[in-house]
Amino acid sequence: MLAPVAIGALLALIVGAHLALWLSDAPFEAKLRLTILNALGWSAILLPALGVSLWLKAHRHRGRTRQD
Repeated sequence: MLAPVAIGALLALIVGAHLALWLSDAPFEAKLRLTILNALGWSAILLPALGVSLWLKAHRHRGRTRQD
């Protein structure tokens, strides 16, 4: 029950930080570079986690259908 709330709060913080960045007086190139860097960082964290989650789900499912 806590996980959806934590994920929602994390997403709200990320969106808020991006809004603050894009509304700041920083140069456009800096804003773009920071946004791309942030996206690459999150993809490097989330894509492997998603892959492991799907792999584990497939292996758990495969183990249940096998009858020993």
